[in-house]
Amino acid sequence: MKKTWSAAGDKAYILGIKLLVLILFLLLMAGCKDTGKDTESAGINIFNENENILLNFKAEKRISTEEITRDKFSVAVVILENGEIIKIPVDFYIENSAVIAGGQSIEKVEGIYLTDNYRSITDAYYHMKEFLDKGQKIMTVLLDGFSYNQFKRACEENKLTFLNKYFKYPALSVYTPVTNAGFAAIITGQTPDVNGVHDRSKRQTDVNTIFKYALDNNKSCILLEGDIKILNTEVEPELHTDINKNNEIDDEIYERALKAAKEGYDLIFIHFHGIDDRGHSYGPYSSETMEYIQTIDKYLKNLSQEWKGAIILVPDHGMHEKSEGGEHGTCCQSDMIVPYFVKEP
Repeated sequence: MKKTWSAAGDKAYILGIKLLVLILFLLLMAGCKDTGKDTESAGINIFNENENILLNFKAEKRISTEEITRDKFSVAVVILENGEIIKIPVDFYIENSAVIAGGQSIEKVEGIYLTDNYRSITDAYYHMKEFLDKGQKIMTVLLDGFSYNQFKRACEENKLTFLNKYFKYPALSVYTPVTNAGFAAIITGQTPDVNGVHDRSKRQTDVNTIFKYALDNNKSCILLEGDIKILNTEVEPELHTDINKNNEIDDEIYERALKAAKEGYDLIFIHFHGIDDRGHSYGPYSSETMEYIQTIDKYLKNLSQEWKGAIILVPDHGMHEKSEGGEHGTCCQSDMIVPYFVKEP
């Protein structure tokens, strides 16, 4: 029998379709707070060390730096889709989604960072090399997912007794701000367009790391990692499991690091994961995450008492808030700006 529809049935059907479309749209948009890039708009994110200035920005007509921000900056860097970072004159223009600087048009721009003191997480490689060249021992700690915003919040809440003493400057992460790419930048001193690690899918760098440099110069080194190998490096990482079954691995890494500090290594590289883990689960500024930052700070203070060499502390990337938990991977201030620390020997 042929089915017939009433006018009321037609209206109900159309209303149902509209509601379904609305629900799908809301699901797609969920968690977009401070995420930066909207794939449909494909605009440019512009930020300084403390805040986003413009997100997903496109200029319908050519506009100047002065029209973008009233603040004055001495350095502007363009962050490209392939991970390349280019310094440009501060009197640049934006037209559509392109940056016009020095008479050239730069395409495929993810973000623009405005600052008076441009520093990068790639500095860590050169600082490690500098200490090794001087015959000094160096411990480098990768604080996974620790943003500059979280550091400032922890200082405001008086949660730090170690990190606050050795803060050096805010540093720019690399695009894409995820662990593989950030880790590779730290140990190679190169951005993703050069070292070849753009995202989580790549585990092999196209250039040598600080571990190769150390070994070539007869320096002993050790890499203390979590339960999986993030990148293939010239030294095999020591992996750790949750021996005490407390749903945490950083404590096992910490105990091993205390022993390694007494074993005569020239370079100790430690990767703590717990800040990132809690940021994803609870949010970057949740009580769980902030309290764990305090725990890591205590670990670092204790390690510094055992280690007589220099200490570099550098995150791979930051994190932004979602409606639930946290995420990273976009070219926005919270993901791209991290705190950089150095404790001299």
